[in-house]
Amino acid sequence: MSRAFWALGGRFETKAGVAETGNGYSMFEAVMTKLAEPPLHVHHGEDEAWYVLSGKLTFHIGDQVHVAPPGTYVFAPRDVPHWFTVDEEPTRVLVFASPGGAFERIVGETGVPVESHPGPVPPDPATLAEPLRRNGVEILAPPPGH
Repeated sequence: MSRAFWALGGRFETKAGVAETGNGYSMFEAVMTKLAEPPLHVHHGEDEAWYVLSGKLTFHIGDQVHVAPPGTYVFAPRDVPHWFTVDEEPTRVLVFASPGGAFERIVGETGVPVESHPGPVPPDPATLAEPLRRNGVEILAPPPGH
């Protein structure tokens, strides 16, 4: 079973899944390009956090803006709308979702194993809608500028 997928516009490799953490959290190493910039959305059942390894992201979480160069940790609590931009391509980041499960299912259900595809797959809103809804993620607005 693959643990690395082209999903949500980036490459997500599961580093610690629910099997390893007893559903406590899921952790991914992600490589993101502009394709990975999400719409304004909210997770109703999980907290989300990022640790930037290389590159740069800008997060909009509630009414706060966090510019995130390497070494930056950013936290988005559940039920707080957020989105981010990829300011340097590619950006490498650790992504944490707690409790585990929902984000891991979204990546697995909507992604393509990296072994079967040569590069990033643009996200398809129609394909993402049901897995997002089923896993407690609500899209609130299209990506800014789109």
